[in-house]
Amino acid sequence: MKIEKQTLEQKCWFYLVCILAGLFTGLVGGYFQYFLHKADALRSLLSSWGHETGWLGFVTILVVCFLCAAVARFLVRFAPTAEGSGIQFVEAIWRDEVPQERFRIVVVKFIGGLLSLGSGMALGREGPTVQMGAAIGSTFGRLALRFRPLELKCLTMAAAGAGLGVAFSAPLGGAMFTLEEVTEDVKATLSIPTLLCVFAGCSVSMTILGMQPDYMVLDRVFTIPSVLTAIGFILFGIFLGFMGTLYNQIVLLLLNANAYFEKILPEIKAGIVGIVVALLVWFAPDLTGGGDALAQNMLNYSFPILTIVVIGVIRWLFAPLCYSTGVPGGLFSPLLLMGGILGHLFAWFLNLFGMDLNPLAFCAVGMSAFFASTIQAPVTGVLLILEMTACWDLTLPMILATAFSFATVKVTGCLPIYTLLRLRIPEVKALMAKGVNVLDEPEEV
Repeated sequence: MKIEKQTLEQKCWFYLVCILAGLFTGLVGGYFQYFLHKADALRSLLSSWGHETGWLGFVTILVVCFLCAAVARFLVRFAPTAEGSGIQFVEAIWRDEVPQERFRIVVVKFIGGLLSLGSGMALGREGPTVQMGAAIGSTFGRLALRFRPLELKCLTMAAAGAGLGVAFSAPLGGAMFTLEEVTEDVKATLSIPTLLCVFAGCSVSMTILGMQPDYMVLDRVFTIPSVLTAIGFILFGIFLGFMGTLYNQIVLLLLNANAYFEKILPEIKAGIVGIVVALLVWFAPDLTGGGDALAQNMLNYSFPILTIVVIGVIRWLFAPLCYSTGVPGGLFSPLLLMGGILGHLFAWFLNLFGMDLNPLAFCAVGMSAFFASTIQAPVTGVLLILEMTACWDLTLPMILATAFSFATVKVTGCLPIYTLLRLRIPEVKALMAKGVNVLDEPEEV
């Protein structure tokens, strides 16, 4: 499908609406993150107060986490596509498998996301922000009245990319995510509105949140890898390729387990997981939430190996468990933390054989390479982590490990996690039942 030739006036109007949609996405996404920081602080205060109060505090934490999870899942009833990350629905919109998002997604995702992430669930802010951006772009496009269907889709995807850029203060990563992962298209008809939306959105969000990188890495002096170190990064990439495949399967396994108990109200199932969250808030509050603070510490300090193993085992299961409830929340932040944890573990293992590897470097590289193995967007993974950490010294190691991670996961035949999630959408299942190959490339823009 081709966009008919536009006049200069039509192009200017289209680009103006792209900028306006980006500005509003930055406003919504910026304040979503701002209130999440406040919620994290409140959760920390609640945990401290609970320990000072005793059993009454413990019961209070249980009730609060149960209700937050249950209410967040209840809100999804008003907008069913608001469940989980939502990025799979954005991809389905691009492929004309589901209708355009409505503005109520923004309301449900904003409030539901604050409740689920704020209570301590191991979910990311990027999924809600991407889907809210897509809904904002779709709404602005419909209000403009003069847009053709393909222009509306391009605006929706562009605003979705702005959402990711806003979530991580990573404009290039946000733009590349739209072009490489969501649409698999880098033509001017899509890349120009995407860049405009990302510019506008990040300008607003950075005004609200500041321009500092998402992760403050104290020591950013890394050397060009030697031959031996390069071999270490290659082996690490291969290892993460297999681990990413396994992680995707665990996410699907827990989603299927949740669906198996279909007679139980989804709000009750979410509340039960909320109780698990409450136990962590009480016994190990640092392990709750998306994992930003923990990832921040991982990038700056070498923890005892036993501590890293315990954290890794808990987070490996905790994040997919939270995602399986269907409350609003994404996968990215937990994925990045998991990549950092695996980086520490792998560097420690190779150092047992006499190699002198920097675990902090492997932590940052692991975030990029694990992203590539699960999301299967390698260029986005490299750009995203470079912008989030400002560790430009690690550009070459990230490229090397990410390339081998991506190549390995392709050999395993595992599909990207958002493709796997898209195949679970009822409308997509209906198309598959009719014999439609939903894995085909979407029509060219």
